[in-house]
Amino acid sequence: MSRDQLFRVVTAKMSPKQPVLPLSYMCLKVISNQVTVALSDDEGKYYQVVQEYLADATYEVLQDLLRMILNCITLDAGIRFSCLEVLLREDVKKLDTGIFPWFYYEKILQTIKLRGKRLQQLNLKGVWVRDYPEELTDLIENLPHLRTLVMPHMASDDVIEAVCSLKHLTMLDICGEACYTVEGIRKLHSDKLQVLDIGNFGKRDICQEEDSGPELVAELMMNCPNLSSVKTYSYTGSSLLLIYEKNPSYRTKLKYIHDTGTTLKSMEAITTLCPDLETVHLESPEQEVLENLSKLRKLHTLKLVKYSAQELTDYLRISGSQIQVLKLSRVKDVALDLSVLSSLIPNLVTLECFQMKLTFSDAGSYFMSLQNVEFLYCDMSDDVIRFVLMNAPFLRRMVVGCVILMTDGDIFRMCAESDFTNLEELWFSCAKCLTATSVELLMGHCPNLKVIGQLTGWDLHQEELDYLKVVIAATNTDLTLLPVGSFA
Repeated sequence: MSRDQLFRVVTAKMSPKQPVLPLSYMCLKVISNQVTVALSDDEGKYYQVVQEYLADATYEVLQDLLRMILNCITLDAGIRFSCLEVLLREDVKKLDTGIFPWFYYEKILQTIKLRGKRLQQLNLKGVWVRDYPEELTDLIENLPHLRTLVMPHMASDDVIEAVCSLKHLTMLDICGEACYTVEGIRKLHSDKLQVLDIGNFGKRDICQEEDSGPELVAELMMNCPNLSSVKTYSYTGSSLLLIYEKNPSYRTKLKYIHDTGTTLKSMEAITTLCPDLETVHLESPEQEVLENLSKLRKLHTLKLVKYSAQELTDYLRISGSQIQVLKLSRVKDVALDLSVLSSLIPNLVTLECFQMKLTFSDAGSYFMSLQNVEFLYCDMSDDVIRFVLMNAPFLRRMVVGCVILMTDGDIFRMCAESDFTNLEELWFSCAKCLTATSVELLMGHCPNLKVIGQLTGWDLHQEELDYLKVVIAATNTDLTLLPVGSFA
């Protein structure tokens, strides 16, 4: 395809045009630029001017400015901190600090304590304030309106005690390496807390001390009776079994659970104590465990790692119609037949497979609800990719992290047979037989395509990528070719 032909094609039919940016966003960008320029002076000459200029701004505007500026990592940390000092007003409700160098940590805590008294959401993930436990404790005690608190790897016993004073807290993230003790975390009691992120993936103990595993998590679940989700910790089933053995009539409000090495007894506890479960993540469940999932009438999201393929099929024959999201990992001894899957799970919206063997037996079967697909490190042929692309008419996003041998001719034939009306993102990480011609075909054929990647794994040269980006810019097309920068 010549350059003139390409230009005519992409101006006639291709990815959507860049929409006109909302006036509110454009104003926000202009003001944020003006604010950062004004506050870039180390002497702080314009602090008062900026405060007066924004005195009548609503707290929503200040929140948006803080979010835009603090999360701009290319902006000098000193300027970002100056913006935090000036823009953080008492009525601001949400704050994400972003990433700062260590020598700003204490100053940030002091600033939030002084100016953020009515904060309802605070995310400290970008600052390592575990080295300032007294200041962190003091800060939390002075933020009585907090509903969401994110501070992984930071909580000490004193911090936990301060958290207990937050009467409105519904979400707490204290996952990662613990600074608290068993006795310290036992003080966590809350009737309001709904989401608790705690522990480390794959570790039974949540503290550095021994005997701080399922027993302690079970105690926490009893102390926080309205929990709907215990995140990160991956032995929740063992904790529920301990509760079940003591009080089989107890009922939790959990909607999400992650368990490892699930036994039949643990599964009985899970299905009995957690009738409201909507999302289940099981790693290496024992035999006959999966069939008990049919007792969970509200389950719609299922993630399985190292499971029995036959047991999954048996479960799906009974309850497949209620599953909308299916994520499968690390089963290569038995091939997963996607044709069978399409008939057993008619309402499937998202399918993710990691280190799986994939195949299909009926080219006439269709995924009539499927929108999102990820195949990473899977053993499969190009025919499987073609099957999904052609037989999922509402597909919006497809990611293939495997070596594929498709050619430009294959892409041409698929485009001739399907409009790909809903396709928005297409990622092929290693497709050495695809060239710039395939990019041109996709650009000119898919009316809603917004992302194509990862072109470093294609047979594409830098000058070709540069030219395609020029065409995209010249036609005001809402399409991103990844990587955004130059090839290494």
